[in-house]
Amino acid sequence: MAEAPPKPAVPAAKPAPKGTYAVIPEKCVGCDACARDFPDLFDMVEPPGGERKAVVKATPKGVEKLNARAVVKTCPTDAITYSAELPPAVGGKEALLQEAADWQSKWEARRSEPDDPVETARRYGRDFTVEEKEGYLLLTVRFPSRLPPWRDVFRYGLPEAIPYYATRCEVSGSRLVVRAWLTDPKIRTALCFGANSFPDRFSVALDAGRATFGYRAHYDAKQVMEVVVFTDAKVAQTFTWPAHYIFEACTGCTVCARVCPTNAITGEQKKMHYIDPKLCINCSVCGVYCPFDAIKDPHDEIVKRIMPREIPKAKVIEELCTGCEFCIHVCPFDALKLSPLPGADPLDPVKIAEVIEKNCVSCKLCEQVCIKGAIVVPRAQEWTTEIGWSFQPGAVEGVP
Repeated sequence: MAEAPPKPAVPAAKPAPKGTYAVIPEKCVGCDACARDFPDLFDMVEPPGGERKAVVKATPKGVEKLNARAVVKTCPTDAITYSAELPPAVGGKEALLQEAADWQSKWEARRSEPDDPVETARRYGRDFTVEEKEGYLLLTVRFPSRLPPWRDVFRYGLPEAIPYYATRCEVSGSRLVVRAWLTDPKIRTALCFGANSFPDRFSVALDAGRATFGYRAHYDAKQVMEVVVFTDAKVAQTFTWPAHYIFEACTGCTVCARVCPTNAITGEQKKMHYIDPKLCINCSVCGVYCPFDAIKDPHDEIVKRIMPREIPKAKVIEELCTGCEFCIHVCPFDALKLSPLPGADPLDPVKIAEVIEKNCVSCKLCEQVCIKGAIVVPRAQEWTTEIGWSFQPGAVEGVP
């Protein structure tokens, strides 16, 4: 019997082109993580009678701009392969990431939650406004405030709140550019450098279209940055912010919130605090007590603290006080009371204001309301007279 002719050799499979991705169907569990993080690279398909799987798109967009390590590691079952050597871990920080306990159940509970489109826009620096004012342009940039409900946020136990971006303003002629970038190594390693909807930096440009005379900027605890670009030289010399503000030196010790006479300061312990400009009366008492010199006045100057034992208390000038009680009613700390004149009969109906020093925080409210000039607070930080002591418009609901 004649021997069967030998079968032709099966040609070896061509190696995948260098720098391409593939999905191992046997490992894919159809979790949607890759298609969600990299929608221009992956699709989810469900053939008739088959299981839902991820596939690489035929003509992926921007694949050369992606970080291959970030793409491969987005898959929880290691079903994604890359045909070339993976780049090193970003900044050598991958060791910082450790899986959190029971992260799968937390992610499962929120995996279908959509990403907030406002937060997505802010990650790209698209949430900003420009207002034309008298003598300047006001650029307001709103930064993202929380992380999206993505798998690796839960996997690595990342905080929901986004840390502050580092920022820098650059001016060239009439053009100002605000550059912002994330510095947190865990977030950069886990979420950036590959995820299309989470860049690690962005920039916002403003062209005044005319001559400019410098700028002023501050970035507050509400993740809002305001930049004033001056188009009038005189306004540049006289401009002041409407209120005091807290900057990055804040450690969240809460001292400022406790001494603020109008409850204008809010914030969580160990986190940067915020001064509501509508409630701030520019009395500077927050800066006087701040142990970290983290508060600036409307002129952008740091309010220097005073050692607690040296903070001056209110003083009553006995000869001028008429006992009208106005200062007593306005004091939010119950630091004033009516008392008989020194040496007078306790039953004498004539009484004057007396300072309870342990309660006085040196806020100067009493000094400002006394029409007789009978009470003073002798500290260097003077009241900002341009604004006065009353609330600014809109501070109280229903009051214009």
